[in-house]
Amino acid sequence: MRVGMLLVLLHLGLASISLAQPAATPTPAAQVSVAPQPTAAPPSDIDVRMIRYKISAGDLPSAESILEYHKAEKGEDADYLMGLAWVTRGAALTGDWKAALRWSETARETAEARLKTPADYETNREAVYLLGTAIEVRAQAFVAAGNRDDAIRFLEDRSRAQEKAPFNLRARIWKRRNMIELEGKPAPAIKAEDHVGAVPPSLESLRGKPVVLYFWWEACGDCRMQAAALRRTVETYLPKGVAFVAPTRYYTDDRGGEKAKIEKAWKETYALPEGVSAPISDEAMLRYGVSATPTFVFVDRKGVIRKYAPTRMTEARLAAAIEEVSR
Repeated sequence: MRVGMLLVLLHLGLASISLAQPAATPTPAAQVSVAPQPTAAPPSDIDVRMIRYKISAGDLPSAESILEYHKAEKGEDADYLMGLAWVTRGAALTGDWKAALRWSETARETAEARLKTPADYETNREAVYLLGTAIEVRAQAFVAAGNRDDAIRFLEDRSRAQEKAPFNLRARIWKRRNMIELEGKPAPAIKAEDHVGAVPPSLESLRGKPVVLYFWWEACGDCRMQAAALRRTVETYLPKGVAFVAPTRYYTDDRGGEKAKIEKAWKETYALPEGVSAPISDEAMLRYGVSATPTFVFVDRKGVIRKYAPTRMTEARLAAAIEEVSR
């Protein structure tokens, strides 16, 4: 009886918090960052939050039911699109691949119906987010069925079809492809358009050293919270011969103003030892699939990627990954 009462109180508490506070920006697993902001607009409706809550509890049927109720009551509004994205992702997270295929097709059709012109991509961010989710989950379903090559061909086809889409959608497609095949391959070169910190070295010039690539954005909250652990890691491993490179990009057309913000964050938030460079490279951020920041890439002494992690990492996980590529 006490357990039942606690669950009721917990449910009511979560609901009241959701009503009182804005929801956090969704972070896709396969994370998720259309410029100037790297993710879709945060959901404002309680139904979307409850869908996310059910997904986090592994309860896909309840999430589907909430989405069905929302559609019947409010139609296919912006919150419906975000809820559909989370149900689609939830089907993959719970390993229900039959449902994942069904929902990814529904998500694709729903998104594409709203994205007919280039202007639609700029004004309908929820549909762009939904389309990215549909593409990622379809690729995951191919891999789950043992059809890795089909997944790569599918993502290549989607890359061509979306070559003029906003950066974030194109980067999400690259991210999913990287998660399937990048580990074990030579690290793609980083061509810097500009930089802060030390002059960027080429990855080729760093052969013989383990290399940690840290992709970030100066306005990213997760990046700011990652900064202290990264700084301690750099202070520990830079003297041991590990190289650190921290690429970023311009997220707006105001490059002068944005570079000043990058420099400020680099000096004040990160405060890394001398010798660490932050190349500014739109091309590198796209190729490495940085649709959400931070993203880490660990490269061994031969220039081969051993770990691709589009996530935040604890200091312990950073150390373990560095030790692995240092062997």
